[in-house]
Amino acid sequence: MSTLRLWGHYLPAFLRGTAVTLELTGACLVVALALGFLTALCRMARSRLLRNLAAIYIEVLRATPVIVLLFIAYFSLAEVGIVLPPFLSVVVTLGVFYATLFGEVFRGGIESVHRGQREAAQALGLTAPAIMRRVVLPQALLAILPPAANTAADLLKDTSLVVTIGGVSEIMYQAYAAASATFLPMTMFVLAALFYFPIYYLLSTVLRRWEVRYAERH
Repeated sequence: MSTLRLWGHYLPAFLRGTAVTLELTGACLVVALALGFLTALCRMARSRLLRNLAAIYIEVLRATPVIVLLFIAYFSLAEVGIVLPPFLSVVVTLGVFYATLFGEVFRGGIESVHRGQREAAQALGLTAPAIMRRVVLPQALLAILPPAANTAADLLKDTSLVVTIGGVSEIMYQAYAAASATFLPMTMFVLAALFYFPIYYLLSTVLRRWEVRYAERH
């Protein structure tokens, strides 16, 4: 069977894998963005305890390979009675790990807004949440969007690590299954790469255009 016919045979499976990959990426992003914003606030808090805890959290996780964290979430926690399904294990692992990266991105963007603007907003009687929402974040987004877009694209690629524990039929799982059935690993993993590229390119393009339009409006 020719390579093109072989790819056509496995195309439906890879399309299903693509849908699962997108679902997995979206779930991980929600966790990472929410926890990352909370981490950034802790890093800038007045409380030394919160700042130190956030700093320790960031340093420890960033010093640990993602695959080690994934194995801890899926295999090690099961030894103490905490059994996470494969999908949730990846969401927890990548969400917690990428929160450290998004946290630093958010902190850098927020701190790029001149302090005088916050002081002026306080003088006008705005509350801290209102200042953050109406004054700081709209300006901080200009600094946050470029690195956040790159980080989100990296997260998409790291979802492929789920193949090491199995149980989630994303793109790499489908490629591994097809390679095992056909004994043609190079052919199937090249096909997997061809499916990752348009997703990565589309995500990067959308985020770049959003960044440009946001900059034009502000």
